[in-house]
Amino acid sequence: MSRDEPFDQLEHATSQRLARLAARPVDTMHLQRRLDKVLAAEAGSATSNGSTAWQRWWRPISSAAAAILIGLTLGWFALESGTSPAMAAPTELAKIHFEVANGLAPHLEVSSVAEANQLLADQINGVVAVPQLPGTMKSCCLHAHAGTMLTCALIEQDGRLITVAMADGAKLHSPKGQTLTRGGRTFFAHTTNGINMVMAHEGDRWLCVMGELDFDELADVAAQIKFTYADTADSQ
Repeated sequence: MSRDEPFDQLEHATSQRLARLAARPVDTMHLQRRLDKVLAAEAGSATSNGSTAWQRWWRPISSAAAAILIGLTLGWFALESGTSPAMAAPTELAKIHFEVANGLAPHLEVSSVAEANQLLADQINGVVAVPQLPGTMKSCCLHAHAGTMLTCALIEQDGRLITVAMADGAKLHSPKGQTLTRGGRTFFAHTTNGINMVMAHEGDRWLCVMGELDFDELADVAAQIKFTYADTADSQ
């Protein structure tokens, strides 16, 4: 045996072992799972830090937005509560009478105050109720005027049609005009487009009686109208 023979045998054995190792399949899934786990942990940490930063931004922003919203809401309530009643407009009221008396506005044909209030309550809640009226009841309807809702009733007296309009006295006031007094009550008289009208407040109710009658006749009719304070049609 030569001096190099043991070395050659070791080299040969090593080569064969390496060849066998190279031929064996290697399972890398375990390594992949560990790598994925580490990366996920790192990503989660970054997301958490980012969320914390966003929350630190969002908290003051949302607080400021909430404060602004609350301020605007309070301001709106203050504005609403402090708004003065609207002023009735004789020209617009004369137009309403013309439409009501000629059946041009949507209306309900009725024969009594109780029937009128029941039908009006079916239309909308909270409207001003129709009080007892002189003459013959013909119809009733609702009209928007000056930012509030009018309850209107058409009556017939001595063959002439009269419109009685009522509203919440806190929301509608009468413009100053010629004054008439009946039974201790004061009425303001106005005329426009051939339609006369007298207006008054009684308690928390606003009243207007209008038609093609003179002021004294209208005042006599208005003086017979008494509110009972069963204040809305749905309470009848």
